[in-house]
Amino acid sequence: MKQWCIEYTRRLEAKGKFSLMIWPEHCLVGTEGQTVVTTICDAMMEWSRKTGGSVEWVNKGQNLLTEITRRFVRRCRLRRTSFDYELLESLKTSEKLIMCGQALSHCVQYTVRDIAEHWPKEEMGKLVVLKDCASTIPGFEDASDKFLSDMVSVGVNVETTETLTM
Repeated sequence: MKQWCIEYTRRLEAKGKFSLMIWPEHCLVGTEGQTVVTTICDAMMEWSRKTGGSVEWVNKGQNLLTEITRRFVRRCRLRRTSFDYELLESLKTSEKLIMCGQALSHCVQYTVRDIAEHWPKEEMGKLVVLKDCASTIPGFEDASDKFLSDMVSVGVNVETTETLTM
């Protein structure tokens, strides 16, 4: 296991994805850190009431053999991971995919980058990052700024709750 972890980390760094960071425990199932903040939860429930649609809850961090800063990496076989195309196909049915969460500099960034990389280029306008509904981990402000700039350059909309139109 130790050798796998060393090799996996080496490969991530070699691809320029990121350097391994050990974070304190957070977002643990059953704790306040796992919950959706009240204003976002209220907005999702209001959307559900108005449209009759239901919120699709998706967990991440279910694979102990891979980094968990993104949602689209899943374990398929021992020591192998793959992109979650089933989830992507579900998201593609959205009229508009509004993305936010914690943290803009890490988890949101890598998840949105995965979506944008696999999203049809002619439909990039459906993707929205709500920058005022995601915070940056202190010390990583440059990473968040670069991420938002990169997303705008590929056609992803970066908006705020004030500018968002439905």
